[in-house]
Amino acid sequence: MPANELTLGQAFDELIRGLSPIAQTERIEARAAAGRLLAEDVVSAVDLPAFDNSAMDGYALRLADLQPGHWLHEIGRAYAGHPFGGRIDTGTCVRIMTGAPLPDGADTVVMLEDVSADGGIVRVERLPLPGANIRRRGEHIAVGDLALPAGRHLRAADVGLAAAVGAARLTVRRRLRVGVVSTGDELADPPQVLHAGASFDANRPLLAASLGRLGFETHDLGICGDSAQAFAAVLAQARRLGLDALVASGGAAQGDADIVRAAPGVRFVALNIRPGRGIAFARFDEGGPMMAMLGLPGNVVAAYVMFHLLARPLLLHLAGCRATLPSPIPLPLAGAVRLRGGRIDYRRARFVREPAGRLLVEPLREQGSAMLRTVTEADALIALGPRDAYAAGELVDTLPLALFD
Repeated sequence: MPANELTLGQAFDELIRGLSPIAQTERIEARAAAGRLLAEDVVSAVDLPAFDNSAMDGYALRLADLQPGHWLHEIGRAYAGHPFGGRIDTGTCVRIMTGAPLPDGADTVVMLEDVSADGGIVRVERLPLPGANIRRRGEHIAVGDLALPAGRHLRAADVGLAAAVGAARLTVRRRLRVGVVSTGDELADPPQVLHAGASFDANRPLLAASLGRLGFETHDLGICGDSAQAFAAVLAQARRLGLDALVASGGAAQGDADIVRAAPGVRFVALNIRPGRGIAFARFDEGGPMMAMLGLPGNVVAAYVMFHLLARPLLLHLAGCRATLPSPIPLPLAGAVRLRGGRIDYRRARFVREPAGRLLVEPLREQGSAMLRTVTEADALIALGPRDAYAAGELVDTLPLALFD
């Protein structure tokens, strides 16, 4: 690896030091909080479960009554929301449904599959363990327990848990305001007619969609021509809009028309990865609040990879999340692979299974950095390198694309 190139971890640690999370918060309804960044801990106001209840459909009884050949008398039924009002005494049992409160006197629930019943007489065919099939009050979460920590990027399950512990409203960070711009004289948006040498811009729609899925407030700043003056105007517009960050694609490398990298205050952070090779970075804080600028490659797959590997966690940190780099999982290669070597090569791959059922990863045949369809066909990114050869069955770091959705 060349001396001036950083690993993803080194770049993340270096860049994150220049990004202070936004401080402003707001109170919103918990049910509307998916995708938001939690600003205050959520502490449970209730026990979960709130009472001892049955984990199965079956019969609630006293374990001490279960002697070989002993028959029990069914004296009632208990349903979720409709408890049995009496007490279980010697020789009796209650038909109970999942989630129903455990009747007084009962200490065990036996599953329906393990009994035979006829005319209110119940015989247990298979003895349960003591306390079987009972959810005890507070065994999952007790009153006062931490349910959700501040800094969490809230998912659907988190919203459900907030409701389950009695939180009607949550304190979240305000939405991160992020602008997205593509640079290049050759770019156009559909349904414009393409002139010779032009192409439709895929980067901006891709990045805007990715930002929206993160719960950010996204501003489309359009296509910027290849001139320093045009990019300066975009930066000025972003500052007027009060954006927290600007994500630019194209113009971030070392070419003659790379206006993003050449802008005042911008530096290029070289990385030991393909596709992408690096990210342009700037922090603007004169004349107003701080705004970060992240410059991604122009090739669409390179922009996709660089965004999700590095820009995404940086923006999540800026938004108030306890962000980290994506965590890979090791999976075996379906076949041998040769590559250029020297850097970490993130290749698109699909999941395949051996006849015995073991999950493998298989690189796609096409790996060009402008071939966006390969991303739609892939299940994962796999990290290969800096070696130049891998044998079938070797474990490689795998990032399922579902991590980014």
